[in-house]
This record gives sequence, structure tokens and C-alpha cells, in this order.
Amino acid sequence: MKHPIRLCAALALTASLVACAPSNGEIDWRKGIVESEFVYDEAPFRECHSATIAETPAGLVVGYFGGTVERHPDVCIWVSRQENGGWVGPELVADGIQNDTLRYPCWNPVLYQVPGGELIMFYKVGPSPSTWKGFLKRSYDNGRSWGEAEALPDDIVGPVKNKPELIDGRLLCPSSKEGGPGWRLYMEETSDGGRTWTSTAALNEAQPWWSGIQPSILKHRRGRLQILFRTRNRRIGTAWSDDRGRTWSQLDSTMLPNNNSGLDAVTLRDGRHLLVYNHVLPPGEEVKGPRTPLNLSLSRDGVHWYASAILENSPVSQYSYPAVIQGEDGYVHVVYTWRRRRIKYAKIDPKQLQMIKIEDIEWPRNPGLDAQPEAPMFQISVCDWMMLKRQKDGAVTLASELGYDGLEVDMNSLGDNPTFQSRFKDNPEALQAFKALAEQNGIRISSVAMSGFYAQSIATRESWIEPVADCIEVMKGLGVQVAFLPLGVNSDIKAHPELRPAVVERLRTIGRMAEEAGVVIGIETSLDAAGDLALLEEIGSPAIKIYFKFQNAVENGRNLYKELRTLGAENICMIHCTNTDGVLIENDPQLDMQAVRYVLEDIGYHGWLVVERSRDASDVHNVRYNYGANCAHLHKVFN
Repeated sequence: MKHPIRLCAALALTASLVACAPSNGEIDWRKGIVESEFVYDEAPFRECHSATIAETPAGLVVGYFGGTVERHPDVCIWVSRQENGGWVGPELVADGIQNDTLRYPCWNPVLYQVPGGELIMFYKVGPSPSTWKGFLKRSYDNGRSWGEAEALPDDIVGPVKNKPELIDGRLLCPSSKEGGPGWRLYMEETSDGGRTWTSTAALNEAQPWWSGIQPSILKHRRGRLQILFRTRNRRIGTAWSDDRGRTWSQLDSTMLPNNNSGLDAVTLRDGRHLLVYNHVLPPGEEVKGPRTPLNLSLSRDGVHWYASAILENSPVSQYSYPAVIQGEDGYVHVVYTWRRRRIKYAKIDPKQLQMIKIEDIEWPRNPGLDAQPEAPMFQISVCDWMMLKRQKDGAVTLASELGYDGLEVDMNSLGDNPTFQSRFKDNPEALQAFKALAEQNGIRISSVAMSGFYAQSIATRESWIEPVADCIEVMKGLGVQVAFLPLGVNSDIKAHPELRPAVVERLRTIGRMAEEAGVVIGIETSLDAAGDLALLEEIGSPAIKIYFKFQNAVENGRNLYKELRTLGAENICMIHCTNTDGVLIENDPQLDMQAVRYVLEDIGYHGWLVVERSRDASDVHNVRYNYGANCAHLHKVFN
């Protein structure tokens, strides 16, 4: 007889595991993800891929291959280790050097922690997946050092991408081969730690139309096993074993799509099965699709799957080749390729994961979010005064012709006048006509600039409230949320620290004005990121943020990317994404816009990138050439 209290508890647990979308229609696809970070910030290689993860007595160890580009002979196997709350590495584990004149790339490491024993790293070496050879190395100090390479038998690959499972003392290794008669699935096994091996025949030998590789093993009750695998058949494939992995059923398709990219799965201690994969159905009849988003689904039976979380959802690909384990602490640990540039780690609390029904192969949609078309992550704007068309209608048409999304409109000159000499001041008709012209040309007004304060002092100038108030009125008329306020040469609190009290006091007043109007004033300073944060803290207004300018970081010898990370997206209202004059953005050795994009997306900055300078010194006055080239390059990198 079942114990009634236990039965009630089981029913309550079951109810909690089958969550429906919240009543307001909003689905939190990050629920359960408690940590998300890169396992390294800098590396001696350009690209990386194919992560693997294991838990040792000393902590997590992550492996991956890295080099110039996949298939390049300099691609090696690297590891990062979690120590004292952080990551150590990358550390070189294996290379493909054959002799003084021949070197092959390395591929697809797979880590396995022998219970109570060594840590094993399986990997492959060879010019391509169809010709590679399997190797392994052992570590007896939790991944800090590694022994010599041990070659596997010629017909054995080892676990090809995903972790092996220990079944009755046999290390069952999910494997596959890509040469010869197409993609073929195998189960290889060793009972002595990788010293001797046996293998099944190809699991799809009788079904050659099933083009599958890189299986992952799930464990069901009463010893039943299941594999899930990557295919060219537009669906994740599956097969079952009732004799502990010695023989397997015919291959079949699951209810889930596959974009011809790797996946991984694990059976949790509560009996559920967790799958990490790209929930992407290739377009039309294609067999390959984008490697984004990266999804997480759950199942109780390996047949019916429920949407649970989204690890990455940027339209910028790729997020791929996940590896997943459950740690001794009960948390799920996932690592995956982040755009081939870095390896990312996520820690997940499986108790918090929701289970939302997947119908007709479609990932459940979020009505609250899907009702509105998604805006581009980054939009490109240009300063009208730098195009020599300050507050002129021609700035709108030129920005549109050059391909910009928006325009930063300057308030015009200030000098010794009480306020800006703006044609929009006290002229609502001109303001509305300009706004209508922008709408007709598909140009949004990204921001309003008070560039006159470059030469004027916000700290000592007698008339300072009136120009800011006039700017706010123009912002309201144009429907703009952000204004640019440079502290400039005469209010530079780094060069003139004695001005700091006056600057802070006046910015507090400006902050209150902006709060009342519902807008943000973005200040530009010569301070470093830490100094900017301290200044914002001292001002204490949510309506005062940093208008970040790349040129300031570059000219002062600061690490641009670290400065952005230190500030964080929450403290940056907008960005002047150019350097000083002399060279176009694309040719500027001091600006790596690909790296900028990775950092901005990582910190969560979504918004405007505004072109100010970065003109070719040989033709600095050719507006159409300079600003057209910069716009084209930024769109290429960011969109």
C-alpha cells in the first residue's frame, strides 16, 4: 500500500513540474538559470568550439578546442578549471604535432571523471572528421596536469562529442563516424579504463537514410537506455536499448527539430531527462539551420518534451555544441560555444525549471512579447553637426541616403549667449515639420546633443539652466529620450578637481529636471569607468547616465572593452562609437568592432550607436564618403 503522505507529496511535485504559461501570457525563459558567465575572457587563440564538462573532487573542469579556425593545424585542446569561485585557464592539454614538418588539428574533446579515479580526456587528431584518429589523456590531479597521449585502436573513435555513461562496470561511449558510406552511429565500450575496446555495428546499418552522428545517452527505469542524436533529417533522432546498450532498436525521429547541429542530454536524479539543443527547424527542405536560439527542454519519458528555458536568443549566431552534467550539489552545469569566440557556462537549478507543452514542433510563443515586432539589437545613428548640417533638413535626407537608422540633432551654437541658437526654440511648427520629415525618410531622432558645452563650463557658466531646459523642451517635441551633455574642457573634473562640487551640484539639479520630464541626460567625462561610476553615485539621479565615447578610452590608454564591462549597460544611456579623426572605423587598429559587439551583447546593451568622427584624414571633408563608409561597416558588424 502506498503511503498517503508520500503519495500527496509526489502529486504535488508532479504538479510543480508541469508548469503552464503564467496567466498574463508572459513566459520567463530565464527561469532556473542562476549563473551565466564565460570560462575565460582572453585566450591565445582566435576561435573555439565543442565544449565538454566534468566534475572532479576539486571542482568543474571544462575542455574545448581552440585555434585560428576549425580545421587549421594550430587547433589544440584546452581546459579551464573552476577554482576559488573563478575560472583558471585556458591551459593547453594536447596538440596535433606529428613531427617537425607535419601537424594536424585537434577535435571534439570529451571529459569523463572515473568514479574514485582519474579524469580522462578523449579527443581526436586529424585533418578532418572523416580521417581523424581517437586519443586519450589522463589526469591524476583533477585536470591540473596531464599524462602522455594514448592512441585508441584504429577502428575506435571514443565518445565522439558527448559524455560516456558507466553501465554495469562498462564505460559505454556514444560514438559515430563520418567517412565512407555516410554518417553512422556506434556504441563503443571499455571495461578497463580505455585500454581495450569493443564496438557495435553501425546502428543505422539497416536504415542508411538515417544520417546521424554524435549521440547522447539517457537512462530510464529498469535499465532501459535511450540515445538522442544529431541528424540531417530535420529531426532529432532516437533509438532504445533493453539490454544495457548491447543492441539497439531501429532509429526513429523525436517530436523535436534539429538544425544539423550538436546536442547533449542528461538524466536527472529526479528521473526527468534534460536536453540542451537548438530548437530550430531548417527552412524549406533544407537540412541545416541557424545555430540560435539555444534551448533547454525536459521530458519524463524521453518521448514527450516540454519547453523549459532559453540559454541564448540573439539573432546573431552561433550558440551551439552544448555539454551538460548534473553535479553532486544537484545543480545542472552546461557549457557551449558562444559564437566560436568563447565558451560560456550556465548553472541551472532544475527544481525551478518550468515545463510548457511543445505543440506541432513549435517552441511556445510568448504572447506578451510576440505581439510587438522585435527591434534590432543595435541601431546606427549619426551626428548632424559632424555632417555639416546642424539642424538642417538635409541632415535627415542625407542620413537616410547613407543608410543610417537615426540622427542625433544638435542644439546649435552656445557661445556667450544665454541659451542655444536653435531654430527649434519656441518654434513648434519647425519642430513638428522636422519630425515629420524624419518619419517620411525612415529616420528616427536618436538623441539631442548639447555640443556647445564642449567649450562652455557647466560648472562656472552663469546661464546653465536655461540651455538645458530648452534642450529638454526640444527633446519632448521630437519624442526623444536621451540628450548628450559633454562636460568638456572647461568642466573637466579630472583636470580641474576643484570644479567637482559645482559640477555635481548642478548635475543634481539637471537630474531633477530630467526626472520631471521623463528623459535622460547622458554626460561625457574624461574619467575612467570606475570614476564615472563614483560620479554617478555622487549625483544620485536615475536620469543622469553616461554617454560613453570610445575616443576617451582609446586616447587615455584604457582598455575599451573592460571600461564597457565596468560601467555595465544599466549606466550607459548611449554610445558615440567612433574614435578621433584620421581613419575610418573599419581601418582603425584601435577599434575592434567585433569585440565591441561581443562585449555590448554580453553586458546587455541594446540601443543606439552614434557616429561622431572617425573620418579619413586624406579626405576629411568628404562627408558622403566618410559617413557612408562608417555606416556600412557598422551595419555589417552589428546587424
